[in-house]
Amino acid sequence: MDKIQEGRNKKAAINISRTRTKKAKTQTEYTGDDTQGERSMRADKRKCVKDLAMTAEKAAK
Repeated sequence: MDKIQEGRNKKAAINISRTRTKKAKTQTEYTGDDTQGERSMRADKRKCVKDLAMTAEKAAK
């Protein structure tokens, strides 16, 4: 949940930025963090699916 809030804060900082250089700098920070967030979400999804598969496999036995 903290990562989501950080992303929202960075997105707001981009919108508030007045100069082009400041906007570009905050945009690169946001993009890097956004990519990390996507990776962690994918990993969580894989883990969840794996757990469901293990549960289904145990139930089948």
